[in-house]
Amino acid sequence: MNMKRCVLSLVLCLLTAPALRADFTPIAGWDQQLFPSFLIGTAAMKSDAREVPVKYLGDPNGLLGVEVVAPQDDCEIEVTIEFSQYAETSQYLGRLPKQGETYTVFPKVKYRFDTLSQCSQATPSTVTYRVKLGGGTVQEKSATVTIRSIQDCPIKVLVGEEVIDTSFAFAVYVNEQHPFMDKLLREALDIGVVDSFIGYQAKSESEVLRQVYAIWDLLVARDVRYSSITTTAADSDQILSQNVRSLEDTINNQQANCVDGSVLLVTLLRKIDIESFLILVPGHCYAGFFLDAEHTKALAIETTLVGAEVEEPDELDPLLDESVDESLRGDYSWPSFVRALEEGTGKFVASQEKFQDETEVDYRIIDISAARKLGVLPIPHRGKEKFVHFDHSEYIAEEDADDAYEEEDYETEDDSEWEDVE
Repeated sequence: MNMKRCVLSLVLCLLTAPALRADFTPIAGWDQQLFPSFLIGTAAMKSDAREVPVKYLGDPNGLLGVEVVAPQDDCEIEVTIEFSQYAETSQYLGRLPKQGETYTVFPKVKYRFDTLSQCSQATPSTVTYRVKLGGGTVQEKSATVTIRSIQDCPIKVLVGEEVIDTSFAFAVYVNEQHPFMDKLLREALDIGVVDSFIGYQAKSESEVLRQVYAIWDLLVARDVRYSSITTTAADSDQILSQNVRSLEDTINNQQANCVDGSVLLVTLLRKIDIESFLILVPGHCYAGFFLDAEHTKALAIETTLVGAEVEEPDELDPLLDESVDESLRGDYSWPSFVRALEEGTGKFVASQEKFQDETEVDYRIIDISAARKLGVLPIPHRGKEKFVHFDHSEYIAEEDADDAYEEEDYETEDDSEWEDVE
């Protein structure tokens, strides 16, 4: 009889016990924003080496999740995220260890990367969150997020009092496998500064530098010009971001801001096996590259000077002077190349201490090779844009005509006048 009463009492307690209520707060990206470029580029990124706090559960790189207080020790939790337009249904199953503690839980979201890569402008979307604790009922909440353009790159993010450096995301815009690159290199070979691109198989630093000049000469021949347009359609006080043109847009429309030009140059250099990198300083970006496979000597180049009308310095660095024969130095491209190397390398050397100081968050070197080893992938080319071919015969003929004109002027000088002066 006593046993029956005990069982009955237990059943009554279970029936009358309050169900666990999943009171939670949705987490919707950074400041209610998601960047497709960051999501695609980091999808295969290796886990961060830093230790993840014990109150952080699930995907260590997650951006969609919930914040929830554990109602009891070792409490089961089930978190489901519905984001049908941009992701498949994603779920996390686990346990909250300690009663009263607040945990952040991020399911591994199964993003639809093809769809994200097609986001050409900022657009709103709804994310639905469902949370179940223990044997309680499912609670549901929704949040609106802004999906940024694929061309918007997050540089740094303020989360609470912590500044998260996301500048490595610029590496996703460097795409060595872009189908336009082989076509551009073919054009460069047609111009004739070099007869092949062999990267570090070259016998000397001067030969490596000549290949870099051949790329620069190509961009000048294509009349790529500096354009400072960087406007984005969405903004945030917590996120510093930069609009980056696609490679095909920069190539076909012949316009490039400091980031666009640097990304294109670095992409082409990596395509010919010359290791290169992006250099970030406050409000600006330029490019750098190594003259040798061992990375013992680096130069930097100010990409905003591509196509600029500048005068060639009176004296050349010996390495520069021997790298390109005078007959191959373009009247338009050579002076700007020399000046771009001088300015870029000068700034690069002057800022070395700041690049090595982790507290200088606005000074960063984005090593593309290192980023690839960490799993940072380039945004795949899925556009329908066709490559716009350029006929460089006119550019070559114009350079040859200028050389012939100068030679003719020299040969028709009246030698007797020079003799009189002497």
